Amino acid sequence: MKANAYYVDGVDMIFPTATMRHIGHMVRNVKPIEGYRAIVDQDTDRTYAIVKSGYKLIQHQKVIDNLDELCAEFPDYGTPKKEVWLSNHGARMKTRYTFGDVDFEITPGDIVHPTLESFSSFDTSLAQRILMGGFRVVCTNGMVVGKILGEYKRKHTTSLNLDRARNVLHAGMKDYSDAVGLWSSFTERDALANEVTLYETLNFHKDEKLSVESAIKKQGKVITWDDDEPKNREVEINAWELYNILTAEATHRVPDITRRAKILDGVAYGFKEAA
Repeated sequence: MKANAYYVDGVDMIFPTATMRHIGHMVRNVKPIEGYRAIVDQDTDRTYAIVKSGYKLIQHQKVIDNLDELCAEFPDYGTPKKEVWLSNHGARMKTRYTFGDVDFEITPGDIVHPTLESFSSFDTSLAQRILMGGFRVVCTNGMVVGKILGEYKRKHTTSLNLDRARNVLHAGMKDYSDAVGLWSSFTERDALANEVTLYETLNFHKDEKLSVESAIKKQGKVITWDDDEPKNREVEINAWELYNILTAEATHRVPDITRRAKILDGVAYGFKEAA
């Protein structure tokens, strides 16, 4: 299993099948440990996590089947493009449905399509989560809506609550113009000082931070830049351009789903504070 594999509609992917197994410890012989189970890939015996016995396990394919069913209930939005990413040997999964028939124009020619994104995991690093996002066509990067329009999040569940997930999609689509208005407002102002240095507080690795810095310097006008002290940096750069530098870096260069999700949430939250 690749560490970071993905597929789109029409391309098959073999998901790992997770199962719950008893665990024990060795003294003179194996002693069972009551109240806990291991989540294991049944084909490779790879252990993903140790959980309490009451933990409810849901297979990746079940998540996707439920999301397919959910999207099919909204034919007015068109047929979405489906993408799935796996990381940590298949333990973590992100699914994105992009509604390419629904266009929102931020500026002339700069189109964003609504997305429905789902996260789940076998290693307990990701709660089962569904939220609305956006896909910017010009840079092919995904974004989390700055002001969350709809979100479903729950741990330890045997299946998606389709009623709640349906409300996330319906409410999110209904209010999506709010997100477009927020993004459009970014195009009309320069980035604030705390937005310029936001990447320093996010979970980017060193090489990713250097990539962000390079893009900021290339696309913006540097007034002052102190390598050692972020507060002593002043750059004139459009807020929408900066927003997309950060989201593009996370989308294209951060392979791990958990870290990528945290970074995109951090970007959305950081820019939300200035809205």
